[in-house]
Amino acid sequence: MKPFKQFLFVLLTFVLIVSLSGCIIIPLTKYYDIAAEEVVSVQFYDLRNQDSAHYSGFNTILEPVYTIPEEDTEAFLDDFSRLKFSDAIVIVLAAIDPSFYYGDWVIRINFSNGQYTFYSCDGYGETFDAEGERISSTHFSCDDEELKNLVGKYYETE
Repeated sequence: MKPFKQFLFVLLTFVLIVSLSGCIIIPLTKYYDIAAEEVVSVQFYDLRNQDSAHYSGFNTILEPVYTIPEEDTEAFLDDFSRLKFSDAIVIVLAAIDPSFYYGDWVIRINFSNGQYTFYSCDGYGETFDAEGERISSTHFSCDDEELKNLVGKYYETE
């Protein structure tokens, strides 16, 4: 019975430390290195003046503002691969809803297999299959200014 009491003591001590500190945060980073031969097109959405369009499904009410010319796709993907996307695993006693909010600029990458993925700076992205059904979502985000500068390199943002 003694090992059980020791385990219980350690567990309760851990719970107490977590509850007193508020949470445990584990930072994650990711870079998206996407092969140009897998990409059909890259499109930009401008959500800056679209208050009700920052959530999943915005693409059903808005059209992309720009599609990168095919000859610039490889250069864009090279620039895109340098963007650092971050997320954090947050361990708390009470659950916190993760972000389901797109930033001002959203990049849509359309793949040759029919899938497409949205990337943004405010912590949300989704991948859809060729029929438009969501396959997965992510909460990785990049720096707002870095994304705006990248979009501005290929499309006049102001």
